[in-house]
Amino acid sequence: MRRAVGIGGLRRKEAERQALSRKGNELAQREIEKLQEQISLMKDNLEVFVREHQKDIRNNPVFRVQVQRMCQLIGVDPLASRKGYLAELLGVGDFYCELGIQIIDICVATRSMNGGLMDLDELRERLIRRRLKGSEPVVEDDIRRAINQLKPLSGGYRIVTFGKRKMVQSVAREMNSDQSTVLTLAEYTSKFNIEDVRVAFGWDEDRIHSCIDDMLRSGIIWIDSYNDAHPEYWVPAFFSQLFGGNFENRG
Repeated sequence: MRRAVGIGGLRRKEAERQALSRKGNELAQREIEKLQEQISLMKDNLEVFVREHQKDIRNNPVFRVQVQRMCQLIGVDPLASRKGYLAELLGVGDFYCELGIQIIDICVATRSMNGGLMDLDELRERLIRRRLKGSEPVVEDDIRRAINQLKPLSGGYRIVTFGKRKMVQSVAREMNSDQSTVLTLAEYTSKFNIEDVRVAFGWDEDRIHSCIDDMLRSGIIWIDSYNDAHPEYWVPAFFSQLFGGNFENRG
């Protein structure tokens, strides 16, 4: 008799658990539907806002960045498609496509000089000079977004960091950790020598020469053999800061 009551109690508890579970699912579904409605309303309001401020968005780079971040917060990517309604309203589809083409042009034209590595600020300066008077201003965030749009081309375009310096890499080549480490030595002077590497990192001769030879072959660094006993190695991608942005052959 007690066994029957025990089984009945278990069944009642299981029924209660299932009822609570169903109720919980119903409440969760209602919350999801409410959230979807709110997001849909926010997207509609965002579209109205963009239409009303389209000119300011195109002409004011700071405002443009703020609007795009607002888009991201509600899960809208205006760059997902050049034919997307927000991309069309913002004018960013054509803007970033044009900017991406200019970035490729500059990087290809300077690759023989810098080995496919360029200071981000230098690239921005070149873009500003290259663009027609009256074109939309360009800020770092614009360059980042344009470079992200180039990823499907598999050209290796990306932004990398050496110390505090932000660089644009434009070749499909992975730099190893030794190369990245050595380049930090040239962050402020644009140059280094073998002794600098040995003192800073305690590496042996084979490791140092292997790293330097790889960078010489790829064109990332140049060798100055004025002093054959202690040659210096220069990083052309860092020249813009050293020479105040007046390095020759600027695009």
